[in-house]
Amino acid sequence: MSRKSYSKEFKASAVRLMVLEGMTALQVSQKLGVSEGLLSKWKHQQVDAMKVSETGLDPQSLVSENEQLRKQLARAEKINEILKKTVAYFAEHEN
Repeated sequence: MSRKSYSKEFKASAVRLMVLEGMTALQVSQKLGVSEGLLSKWKHQQVDAMKVSETGLDPQSLVSENEQLRKQLARAEKINEILKKTVAYFAEHEN
């Protein structure tokens, strides 16, 4: 029986699910049909290969920054909705 080989893109996508999307190795394993051990190996290989990215930040810092930016975006979207409702209210009650 021959071993199954995976493309670099497939490996990168699997690691991306764990690192950027916050999925566990078990979740990704079940989703993609790849063992958890193999996923962990790919993750360690890719993290080691990209210790410092183009921005000068390590992958974990990028994940933290991504989470912070998502929170800021959610807050800005809430403020935007409030402002839209306020403008609609005053436009409706303008005399």
